[in-house]
Amino acid sequence: MGQPSLRKRLTRTTMRAGHTLRHRAMDAGLLPGHTDYVRFVCVGYARTGSTLLMRSLNNHSRIVGFGEIVKNVDRYPHHYHELENSAALFERDPVAFLRTKVFRAYPPAVAAVGFKIFYHHAPRDTAWGRQVWDYLLEQPELRVLHLRRRNVLKTLLSEKQAGETEEWIKYSNGQDKPVHIAPDEAAAFFARLAAWEAEVETLFAAQPRCEIVYEQLTRDLPGELARIQHFLGVPHEPVSPGTEKRPRRTLAAQIDNYAELKEQFRATPWADYFTE
Repeated sequence: MGQPSLRKRLTRTTMRAGHTLRHRAMDAGLLPGHTDYVRFVCVGYARTGSTLLMRSLNNHSRIVGFGEIVKNVDRYPHHYHELENSAALFERDPVAFLRTKVFRAYPPAVAAVGFKIFYHHAPRDTAWGRQVWDYLLEQPELRVLHLRRRNVLKTLLSEKQAGETEEWIKYSNGQDKPVHIAPDEAAAFFARLAAWEAEVETLFAAQPRCEIVYEQLTRDLPGELARIQHFLGVPHEPVSPGTEKRPRRTLAAQIDNYAELKEQFRATPWADYFTE
């Protein structure tokens, strides 16, 4: 695919400049804006439907949803022009960045604003990361969407496939080659995800939390989105992520040592991951 035309690049630049000016005018009180909206985070892990969920929510006329904007101190989200050129603030003071660039004044029609954060983002063994999590935990009205995938083996499989193809958002219709998963790798992954999921339930125990399961989300997307919109306090709107789910393939067709893994975990708490 070729580069965007000069006209398209100029149009994007003009739109970004317009967004920046409107935000600054609202921050200064020169245009109507408000901060009395619901704040939320979508907490989870990769390959569990977070892109499906956030794209769907962002297509709601009264929701502003960002993606993974606080991965690490050296991972400023340049692709979000709405955040302006705030890299220095992001690195120096992530709390001020969240407060003034993410949870800032928005037009009166906006009823909910949030973003996605994975368990391992903003590492809590760093001062920068602790600031991010402490800020979130100190917001008593913050609404938490906790997204999980019941079959963690499929999470691991999807992550390995995306890592090998470097295609984290699947646009092509091609089928991935079978991958190999070592038993020790699988066991460590299962244990790590279980610990992170339990930790989130403890960390956000005092805040409103909505549990979302990938399998149910994909089985009944309209119904789950209606439930989530109600939780966020926004009027119901039928929304779509604008993408389609790929045809399902068996685990045995996607993991070259599936039979070995199934036998290895037959008498463990993770045996159910190996049922189709």
